[in-house]
Amino acid sequence: MVKIFNLDFYDENLENLKIELEKDIDENKKVRVYTPNVDHIINIKSNENVFSKYSKAEYIIADGWPVVATAKIKKTPIYKITGVDLMDELLKLADKKSLNIFFLGATDDTLEKLKSNIERDFNNINLINYNNGYFSEEENERIVKKINETSSNILFVGMGSPKQEIWITENIEKLNVNIAIAIGGALKIYSEEIERAPKFVQKIGMEWFYRFMKEPKRLFSRYFVKYPKFIKHFIDEIKE
Repeated sequence: MVKIFNLDFYDENLENLKIELEKDIDENKKVRVYTPNVDHIINIKSNENVFSKYSKAEYIIADGWPVVATAKIKKTPIYKITGVDLMDELLKLADKKSLNIFFLGATDDTLEKLKSNIERDFNNINLINYNNGYFSEEENERIVKKINETSSNILFVGMGSPKQEIWITENIEKLNVNIAIAIGGALKIYSEEIERAPKFVQKIGMEWFYRFMKEPKRLFSRYFVKYPKFIKHFIDEIKE
């Protein structure tokens, strides 16, 4: 583990992470996986409640080049592992071991497309269940019960950060899952509602700009209002 922004980041590659998560399933453990990018770091730094929830995760993975670059400058390198890539590996693992999976978040329409695409690409996943992310506090216990009744091994939660991380942390003790992962926009990518950036764009660290060009109205505030705030956190971090 490498401590950056007061969080303990996982410092091995995707292949090793996949091995560890498979072992967690085999040993019937219960773990949380969060994948912070710059937007998440800003939320963590500005809200103590978000930080306290985030810091409880067993695996904190760097999903963003600025976070990886900060670690590199501090001479404590970590790997960039995107939520989409990790979701892909977990689906392969579920297919390999015939696991049950559950998706929480997005709309029913998105989830129906998502389920159809996964059934098309993976033949051996045992059960795929889902519930949209639009439910009240009064409905929370019903959602937890629904997840548990499916005997799901992996729970993918895509309700936006920090809502998804807070929800997982507040409900993890009641959930009978092995892996609860906060996955954000990966649900829309797998449903093919949003196209992922080409590989070469990902490699040069410009996937964020590709996403902005696809959804300028939704992402303008994030990238051009919130992101400049990260510079201060970056400077403070490398001074330590």
